[in-house]
Amino acid sequence: MDSKYQNILQLEEFVARNITTNSEKYTSFLTTAANNFKYSFEEQLLIYAQKPNATACAEISFWNRYGRWVNKGAKGIALLVDTDAPYKLRHVFDISDTNVRKNIEILMCKMQKHYENEVLEGLANSFGEFESTDFVDGIIKTADIVTQDNIDDYFVDLIDNKNDSLLEEVDEVNLDYSQ
Repeated sequence: MDSKYQNILQLEEFVARNITTNSEKYTSFLTTAANNFKYSFEEQLLIYAQKPNATACAEISFWNRYGRWVNKGAKGIALLVDTDAPYKLRHVFDISDTNVRKNIEILMCKMQKHYENEVLEGLANSFGEFESTDFVDGIIKTADIVTQDNIDDYFVDLIDNKNDSLLEEVDEVNLDYSQ
């Protein structure tokens, strides 16, 4: 197996375990993951591992198409390619590793206050009704609904994989996830 590929594979495994060792690391990972939401969980782990402050990653062809150049000497973020071709990597670059040409600015997706009610309505339509007009409270209630709907599907896997994580102290007999 190619050593670069093997190193990236090991990095992904290390980071997956490492982010669960304390809440600050996990919160930091979630921030990076939220900024790079279009990527898979495994790719988000690798983005976080190689550039924890990444806010918008894309391949060089994307940046070029939208009027940005990747800075000379910028190091790409290696991601595993999920294809039939084994041991293949691809690279993405964060927007901070690019510069503007032609004065074209890339607008970053950002939640705006005037969309909050529409978002809450969409969440209620997709995941179930809840009483809330407060945006943050509505997000938390939606997360609770989704968790309750899916906990049985993932609980066994969580218990099986709790070693070396914050879940290690969870006692499956005393766990009450109905609150």
